[in-house]
Amino acid sequence: MLPVLSATSRSRVALGSEGRKSALNQTSASVAVGLAAALWGTTGTVAYLLSDAVSAFLIGAITMGVGGVLLAAIAGRAALQLWRDSAERPVVWLSAAAVVAYPLAFYSGMDLAGVAVGNIVALGTGPLVGAVFEWVLDGQRPATAWWWALGFGLAGVVSLSLSDTQLTSASPEHFGWGVALAVMAGVAYGGFSYGLSRLIRNGHRPVAATGAVFGLGSIPLVIVAVTGVVLMPLPAGAVWGLGYLVIGPMVLSYLLYSRGLLVLPASRALVIALIEPAVATLLAVMVVGERFGSLGAFGIAAIVVSVWLASRFRSLRDNAGSA
Repeated sequence: MLPVLSATSRSRVALGSEGRKSALNQTSASVAVGLAAALWGTTGTVAYLLSDAVSAFLIGAITMGVGGVLLAAIAGRAALQLWRDSAERPVVWLSAAAVVAYPLAFYSGMDLAGVAVGNIVALGTGPLVGAVFEWVLDGQRPATAWWWALGFGLAGVVSLSLSDTQLTSASPEHFGWGVALAVMAGVAYGGFSYGLSRLIRNGHRPVAATGAVFGLGSIPLVIVAVTGVVLMPLPAGAVWGLGYLVIGPMVLSYLLYSRGLLVLPASRALVIALIEPAVATLLAVMVVGERFGSLGAFGIAAIVVSVWLASRFRSLRDNAGSA
């Protein structure tokens, strides 16, 4: 005869099962975000290896242009519904404008400032910009940690701007422009990230929000990409690298990231995403052969601390909001 469980026992079994299920969901979501961040960290090195055959500007247009079309196709009708939603239209359109600016500035910034510097500056600027949007538009005033993050971030950018670029892949004559473009990419990144999070908070599925925003932003990017390919046909060997950037760091990464955001709070996802600058810097040193002087190393370290403090600020704010 099977044992009869009391109501209390059944409740404990159910709670234990739910706890294990939640832990598994948390783990799989964390792995998804970590894989997405690792793929993002490869973009600079792959773009560097393609730079002799394809301009950085065109790499950016092709990667997010084609990737945006694929994400819109995956979202399907859900993206169409968001495009038709008059209440969400301003957020979708402004986020899409940031999507257009981001790859053009990001890849050009890495080309001029170097793989590691361009990547870390853009990543370090993004979370700070996102916090500004939340402060101004949502009334969520930053905590003290955010101001420290801003200070470290600005110190890092200034240090990198003044550092020796001879041992990196940077263009010495245009290094300052590269840093400026990377900052611009960070502003765009923070902008469309805020837009996506706002759409998700309003009840839209992450895949739908991603498909709508990146799909709309892909329209001008595809026009730029097609024009560039017509004027300067792509070498056969470059197609494989561009294909990787589209399928891996663009489509697969954002699908993985969307999956993670279904379970993880923004603060934890941001901490896990710190894998990206680590991967980017490691590849820049091991594959590209970049080296950094003391001022450049300080600048990179300051921006890493800035990003960590920004994530800490988000964690504290999320905990306060849930209390």
